[in-house]
Amino acid sequence: MSKVDLERERKILDREITLFHFKKAKKRINRCLGFANQQHDRFFFFYFLSQHFILREDSRMALRYLNSCLKLKPYDGCSYNDKALCFAQLGKHKEAMCCFDEGIRAERDCVSLYHNKGWLLHLLGRYREAILYFRKALELEENRAESLYSLADAYEKLNQLKEAKRYFQKALGQLKGKSSILYKEATQRLRALAKNQ
Repeated sequence: MSKVDLERERKILDREITLFHFKKAKKRINRCLGFANQQHDRFFFFYFLSQHFILREDSRMALRYLNSCLKLKPYDGCSYNDKALCFAQLGKHKEAMCCFDEGIRAERDCVSLYHNKGWLLHLLGRYREAILYFRKALELEENRAESLYSLADAYEKLNQLKEAKRYFQKALGQLKGKSSILYKEATQRLRALAKNQ
């Protein structure tokens, strides 16, 4: 049997989860757990196991396996990102913020770390700071749909409606055919903005 590229599988899984394709994500996790086991790859076995618990909304168990990942690969930005998201899910926002910062120091070009730190800042009502992180994510991945959408949302919260409209339109261009949930949401938000102007 040829070796499966588990790093590539991880990137595909990230997109599936981000775009709300949870059934596909669950199937991919199960397949990848099998591949990691066959390839005797402990890092990816722990990583995909953490994703299994994330989808089950069991952040405590996910954290256990993400910590195992970081013992094996202390510079893995994706593991830091997911660990920070688990802390956020548990309401441990300070720990989440520290974990995002630690991850950014470990892997400066991990786009998810910037986007999700922006997401947490946005959640905490720190919209101006969030914008900086969404913009950094877009520097690294110009057409990242969720960063475009989140940037639009932050601008709307700051009542910068022209910028909000601009980024919702850009997000729509990237979401079409990829996520019906986010596409529908962005369309509704854009219509609401058009009515208010």
